[in-house]
Formats: sequence, structure tokens, C-alpha cells
Amino acid sequence: METTILHVAIDSFAIHAERLRCPKLVGRPLALAPADSPRPRVVAVSREARAAGITPGTPLLVARRLCRDLIALPPDPDLYFGLSDSIRGRLSPYAPLEGVGGASPKAGRFVLDLTGVARGHDATRDRAARAGREVEQGFGLHPTLGLAATRLVSGIAASVLAPDGELLEVRAGSEAAFLGPLAVRVLPASRLPLATSRLDLLNVRQVRDVQALTVPQMEAAFGAIAAVALWRESRGLDAPPARAAEAPPSAIAEETLAAETNDRRILVARLERLAVEVGTGLRARGAAARRLAVAVTYVDGRGDRAQKTPREPVRSERAIRAIAIELLDRAVTRRVRVRRLRLEAWEGAAVGTQLSLWGAPEGLGTGARAAALESAVHTLRTRFGTEAVVPAHWMALGVARGSSL
Repeated sequence: METTILHVAIDSFAIHAERLRCPKLVGRPLALAPADSPRPRVVAVSREARAAGITPGTPLLVARRLCRDLIALPPDPDLYFGLSDSIRGRLSPYAPLEGVGGASPKAGRFVLDLTGVARGHDATRDRAARAGREVEQGFGLHPTLGLAATRLVSGIAASVLAPDGELLEVRAGSEAAFLGPLAVRVLPASRLPLATSRLDLLNVRQVRDVQALTVPQMEAAFGAIAAVALWRESRGLDAPPARAAEAPPSAIAEETLAAETNDRRILVARLERLAVEVGTGLRARGAAARRLAVAVTYVDGRGDRAQKTPREPVRSERAIRAIAIELLDRAVTRRVRVRRLRLEAWEGAAVGTQLSLWGAPEGLGTGARAAALESAVHTLRTRFGTEAVVPAHWMALGVARGSSL
């Protein structure tokens, strides 16, 4: 389904909020500047103050010289947040809200996703216009409305071109033609540190100048990250959705060795012990490990790491132990004693087990016998602890105490 995004922008939102609280400020030059700064700068201005030459960033001392009648007030985040929340409540019946301005003086921008909320183009446009009238009638504000297939283009349409109280629509497929004549500064990527200076140096003034460049040309001029962002934005495409951070490992076992060593036999035995802890935890939850990682820390503080994703999630302690040993050999790349071992497992989907209706058949194969043995050992370790039953070579190497297996 083709997306339809409505952008509702209220210019000088903080100024309007102050005037709603005190109607006597209407029509008078007004500026907001922090009161707790030794050299405050203006953060928001009214149109009357802007006509006198005051812009955001102007030192307050200079602003007072430019406009003798200037009224300077400190920003009130609580007021702006409360007004934003009230407007959000008025807009919520029309469509889901993607985002809303916070409590800063630059608040006052609301994004509504109209995709699928109305049947037909005319109904969608009518709903967008009614949302704007709701803000105007309820709060006495004059929002600008931008309607487009992407969030970027709808925001530019509302913030740059649409007059007060009007709706500007950019039809799907015409985004590049709409953006072409505009100044390149309307693109968010143009404000990246490297892009800002290079655009001036190359005399790139309009969006159509960016559209005429190829990606390799832009990479040479602006770098890979800015080039891709400029290429997408010049054609009206939103930035790709941010990739969600990967969930941390669901099972972790680690140990700081009492005596640092690079003896592989001891390191393997210690890692096997960690594998038992991880495997016992996974088995108790009926889960499997979809990925495993082994990390080592040397005595000099440096570390190495190796990981593996098996073709299928593993749940048996034998399989986890085998993969962990393989990863240990890949992780230890230096002839330096190891101080710390760490085994991590990312949990996959729960693995169900099919119970036998008639009991175990006679003449179990090697694999089935090993699985039955592991199940019995798991039962003992669950009841008496992970060191209740251990391999004999663990005791020989001083890794653990318990009944040998």
C-alpha cells in the first residue's frame, strides 16, 4: 500500500504558546532567551522581531539594540510540552501520530500516518484538511500542512512552501520534480559538517544540482555516508529505518582463572565447565543456542573473540561443548597467558521434544544412548548442581570437584 504522510507544522510554536498564555504579547516583538546564561542568545523570535533583523542565535544584547521594544522571556518547556500534548490529543482521532515535538522552543511539528485511514484520495485530503482546522479552531493557531508519500517531502512541503492554514500536496512520483527548484538547504543531509562546506565550494545551490550528480561523484566530494543520504533525499526518499540493536546474549558463563595459563588442556577443561553451565540453563528452559561466541582476555588486558552460527540451533551440552572448543582455538591467537574466559549463547526458538508412548526401544543407537545419558546427567545436575557429576579429567586438572563421570 502506498504510504500517505501528513505533516502539521506550527511556525514559531514557542512564541504562539507564550501568546496564548498572555494575549497582550500578540503583535509585539518577542524573543526567547535563557535567563541562566551569562551571555544569552535568542533561541526563538516572533515575526515582528524577525522584521527588525533578529534571528535565532543573535546575542540578546545585540537583539535589544536592534529592537528597542523587544520583549525577552525565558523558555518555558513545561508550557510547550503541555500545549503539544493538548494538540496531540486533538489530532489523534484523525490518524496515528508518528512523532510530536517535545518541550523545546522548536516544538510544534506533528506527523500523522494517513495510510489506509480513508478510502480514496479525496477522502484522505479532506481528513488532512479537517485535522488542520481542528488545530486552528481549538487553539487559534495557523498550522501549515504538507501531504506526501514520504515523511521528508511532507515535512518540506509544510515547513517551506505551504502558507498559513493551507494544505500543500505532493503527489507520489513527483517528489524529485517538486524538490528540484528548492534550495539545497532544505535537505537534512546538507547540514552534515562535511557536506555544508563542500556544497558551497562546488556551488551546489539547488536540489536539482544534487540530482544531476552520480553517486560516485558525490562519494568523492562528500564521503560515502553523506553521498548516499544526499542522493536519497534529493529524490524525496526517507532514510532507511534504523536497524534495531541486537538483543544481548541470553546465556552467559564466564570465569577469571585463579592462575593465568596458556595450557590448552586447562583452557579446554575450563571452557567445558562453562559449556555445562550454559547448556544446563538452555535445557532447563527448553531452548536452543542459535549462535555461540567465546571471548578470551589475556594478562596484558587485550582480548580476542570468535563466534559461530550453526546451521541449526543446538541444545545438547555435547554440541555446545564441541563448538565452544572450536571457537577457543580460533579466539586464542597469541602466545600469552589467558586470564579470563567467557562463553555467550544467543537463544533461539524453544525446541519441543517428542516423548515416546511405549518407552525407549531396545538396542538404542550410539546417538540415542548419548542423548539418554545426557538427559540423566542433566537431571542430576539440576537437582544437585552443575558440579555434582563431572568428567574425570576435570578433577585431574583441578577444574572441579565432584563425582567423576
